[in-house]
Amino acid sequence: MKRPLTMLAVALLTTIAYPNAWAQSPGDSMEDVGAENASHEEVDPISVEFKRLSALRMHTDGNLLACDRDANVIRVIDPTGKLVDSIELEFGPEAIDVADDGTIYCGGSGQLAKINAEGKVLRTAKIPDAPRTPEQQPRRYGSEPHRVSGLAAGSDALFVAFGEGGHRSSKSKLFRFDLELNNPRQIADNLRGCCQRCDVSTRDGVFFVAENTAHRVVRFDSEGNRLDNWGQQSRTELEGFGSCCNPMNLCFGSDGVLYTSESGMARVKRYTPDGQFLGLVGYVGTERFRNASGLAASCSNIAIAVADGGDRIYVMDYTNNRIRVLQKK
Repeated sequence: MKRPLTMLAVALLTTIAYPNAWAQSPGDSMEDVGAENASHEEVDPISVEFKRLSALRMHTDGNLLACDRDANVIRVIDPTGKLVDSIELEFGPEAIDVADDGTIYCGGSGQLAKINAEGKVLRTAKIPDAPRTPEQQPRRYGSEPHRVSGLAAGSDALFVAFGEGGHRSSKSKLFRFDLELNNPRQIADNLRGCCQRCDVSTRDGVFFVAENTAHRVVRFDSEGNRLDNWGQQSRTELEGFGSCCNPMNLCFGSDGVLYTSESGMARVKRYTPDGQFLGLVGYVGTERFRNASGLAASCSNIAIAVADGGDRIYVMDYTNNRIRVLQKK
């Protein structure tokens, strides 16, 4: 008769399989570093309910767009936190961005969609397939050819990162589409993003990738040429990125400041586009992120959206399936 594994044995096996899985976990003391100097503090969360909250982005009209993957909709939430509309899709959205003219782009379940500012789906497209070995098959996220791990709408092109593989061995490829979702072209590959997460953002013709297992932000031009990268892992310095895989998510405010979020630690910070640290925004009650296993809590998607002016930061609490709010002090 086989004996069940003890907790010590499970922890040992996990450490062997994923040596950084427990490093800088939500329980580490690093989580409150600099909290007294944070520019924002947490206020009441948004009360809208979701089947599975999966991505956030601010619309140009000031409303918050929240993807509900399991309901196949994008929820539209006004600045007061009230649900005002839902955009229905034929797939579960997992990444979203908004162009300067208000056009919405989203992706998930092997598909992309272009949606006008009024919420009408204008066009859909399939994600390009690619041959894969059995070892590269997604372990958790269904049978789609690629998972949309990040998406950003530029002035003349849409940039999409597609993830493959599992946990820290996941890699993403970066494709460029035209704004009608045609003419896909691969411009980068082997981007390192845990659990098929490799968030992307764009500003002023430069494309930013959160290469989280490398603890850095990589900058590309619109043709996929690597310009530079910045960031490093740190357990002690606030400027660095903690936990096993960070920064997990990033986005720009209207003032051109780049905001980053760190899963497991539930920490949001501000940088210039070239990596100069501007300060800590705040934490969103990391004790409430400890309901999952150490590995899951350390690798959760923690998408962020910045309201105009930066007074409010919306943070996706994937573990508890709700939107948390950081308000400027």
